[in-house]
Amino acid sequence: MSLIVGTYLFSRITSDNGTDSRFDNIRSSPPKFLGAFFAQATWVSLCVMPLYLFAQPRKTSADSTIKLMPVLALNSLPASLFATLPAAISLTDILGLLLYVGGLSFEVTADRQKDKWVQEKKTKKHNEEFLTRGLWSKSRHPNYFGEVTLWTGIATLAGGVLVSNVGQVGMGLAASGLLGKIAALGLAGVSPAFVSLLLFKVSGIPLSEGKYDKRYGERKDYQEWKKNTPMFFPKF
Repeated sequence: MSLIVGTYLFSRITSDNGTDSRFDNIRSSPPKFLGAFFAQATWVSLCVMPLYLFAQPRKTSADSTIKLMPVLALNSLPASLFATLPAAISLTDILGLLLYVGGLSFEVTADRQKDKWVQEKKTKKHNEEFLTRGLWSKSRHPNYFGEVTLWTGIATLAGGVLVSNVGQVGMGLAASGLLGKIAALGLAGVSPAFVSLLLFKVSGIPLSEGKYDKRYGERKDYQEWKKNTPMFFPKF
């Protein structure tokens, strides 16, 4: 995922004279730049928080110490515990995988469609001011929809393991009963919730909508597209 997003951002910036207009007002202001840095650092920390819990030494009922390393994947569970997971694929495995693959495909397709549109505009194959084709005719922010969806898929996959007996033992919540499972689900859901918060209230949708409203808000074709195209959830 990091490779895909990093490659896309690098190609987009290099094709736009080495700049990213989203950071024009941030680069010149150290406090704003620091705020953006810590917002991203907070997001990363929240995403991996459930897995860092596995790093703490814990004791099983047999009084044997489980020592786990802080890694960024669910296989941070020790093999002795992980091996006790049911061999059959669970409903959360299927649902999580479908959400992840679907979200990633949606985001990559939307980004590629926008990149192609930008390149065609530069070569004067069209004179459109804003993109209304492909997935961008189904949602005004299909890339953000894909981003939230894929993180929801990861949370679903992780949640299925974290609420299992294996996950509860690994996090030291086996004795907490229902509260332990609720806590595990909450930890798994932190990532998509925080991603949604950033995209809806901080950097994603507000910046994009504000920029386009300022540029094209008076145009009837823009108003029509905005009226008939959902902001987030696609309409097929």
